[in-house]
Amino acid sequence: MRNLFFSFSALALIASHANAIDLGGLMQTVSPVAAPAVDASLASNPLIKNITSTLGVTPTQAIGGTAAIINDAKGNMSAENFTELTKQVPQTGTLLNAAPAGMLGLGTLSSQFSFLGMDASMIDRFSPLVLDYLQSGATPGMDKILSSAFAQ
Repeated sequence: MRNLFFSFSALALIASHANAIDLGGLMQTVSPVAAPAVDASLASNPLIKNITSTLGVTPTQAIGGTAAIINDAKGNMSAENFTELTKQVPQTGTLLNAAPAGMLGLGTLSSQFSFLGMDASMIDRFSPLVLDYLQSGATPGMDKILSSAFAQ
């Protein structure tokens, strides 16, 4: 901690002669923030690959956003229907459980997407991709339940 303080102090002293100081960039130089590691099997999931390439987000954002969308839909389904969905589309539970720690406890989808560094407008871009993926592995009856859960 003392080394971090001295590093920051030295950089601030050097930058004090400049007209403007970019503290965000300065802090990144002193202490870069590393993204959490992404499970390789999840990063290669067809849905996650589709979201990252289509929407231009990171695998961590794709996994977290997908988990948030699935969790929201789960709240609009009966426990029995969600259990049946996880049997029909086994990756559902895996993706939901891969949410970054504490993210799903933030309440709203907007807060969860913000936690991931994304704007709330991304929810409307994620939802159809997640719904299509889940419906592609679901029975026609579950397809209707999913449509209803995503419409709420």
